[in-house]
Amino acid sequence: MWSMVSIIILALGIFLLEFPRLHKKNRKKEAWFFTIFLLSFTIISVLESLEVELTNPLDLIQSFYKMIGF
Repeated sequence: MWSMVSIIILALGIFLLEFPRLHKKNRKKEAWFFTIFLLSFTIISVLESLEVELTNPLDLIQSFYKMIGF
């Protein structure tokens, strides 16, 4: 529980430090990418801290290569 809260607080702190700079410099694309990546990695970190079983992305690549015969 505390690890989840600390991850969210850390992500919020990073967001509050970086996003205003990007918004002030009118870098909208970078701000969107930053927000999307920070949110996705925060979700993954919270799931890992809750010990949820996540799939390995390499399994998808291996299954693709097995289908085409490599």
